[in-house]
Amino acid sequence: MIHDIGKFVYWIIPIENLAFDLEFGLFSKNNAPENPDRSIIGNTEIIVERDRKTIECFPSTVVNDYVPFYFSVRTPMLYNIFTGKGVPKRNQEDIVYFCILLKDLMCDRFQWCFTDGNAAKTITSFYNSAKDLGRVDWKSIESKDFRNDNADGDVDRIRKKHAEFLVKDFVPADLIKVIVVFNEKAKISVEKIVKNLNLENRIKVVVNKEYYF
Repeated sequence: MIHDIGKFVYWIIPIENLAFDLEFGLFSKNNAPENPDRSIIGNTEIIVERDRKTIECFPSTVVNDYVPFYFSVRTPMLYNIFTGKGVPKRNQEDIVYFCILLKDLMCDRFQWCFTDGNAAKTITSFYNSAKDLGRVDWKSIESKDFRNDNADGDVDRIRKKHAEFLVKDFVPADLIKVIVVFNEKAKISVEKIVKNLNLENRIKVVVNKEYYF
């Protein structure tokens, strides 16, 4: 991964939410339109914590006022979805990645910030300057051994691997250029949705098992 604004950040969703997000864009929890058909894949207790956690850079806002992206793939969150730990278990074939260039978000068009770990955690810090990207623990971001009892003895790895890039309220769908999927079967399903929305000339669908477990 490139440790600068030329890299991707990632948003994961279940495939049944794909058509809506490609048509209407990505919303923060607190700015989202009413959609009773939307599937939720996150841990509900953590979602509640994010309703209360104030953003240090913008103290009149909370984490759930922002659209959250990860710097990493193969996150502990995806592992929990895959195994059913604390959240409903899902087949990885049903989970897709939106990949958006960091440089397209880290600009004056948006109110943004980023964290050095899971945004809901008390010890996590927030930053809103590109010069602070070095405060993200890129070793943890890139590590496939995200256990807190890992070989490095880093007891804070899970939190740090969940470092986030946060965008206030809304991210337009036209910034989505790449969708990563688990296998060819998922690719066929996603490409059908993309084609139905007449987006096949703008969005590339890629199979990459390295993004999954």
